[in-house]
Amino acid sequence: MSQALPRLTLKNMHVMIDRKPHPIVNLNIQDVLIGGMPDWMAVGQRVEFSFVITLKEWERSLPTYGVVTKNDSSGCDVRYTPPTPSWRNILMKLVTEEARSSGKK
Repeated sequence: MSQALPRLTLKNMHVMIDRKPHPIVNLNIQDVLIGGMPDWMAVGQRVEFSFVITLKEWERSLPTYGVVTKNDSSGCDVRYTPPTPSWRNILMKLVTEEARSSGKK
């Protein structure tokens, strides 16, 4: 069995499902734990959503889809398809930006 990838939390990203924003509890390159999801979302169900990245005066929506792997009181875990081939680079840049901005306080 492969080791689970580390998960991160980003303040400048959330997901949109059916035009409703949902917080990201944590994520990695292949899984995202989404808060506030309906309890009827079943394991194995396909879900279409967008990652929404919000920076100072800029917002970008990146549509993708995935499959629910867990849905309980901690959130809805979705194994997703990266929305763009450069997704890993985007996540690393966001982590770096967030670390830089939190260090300025």
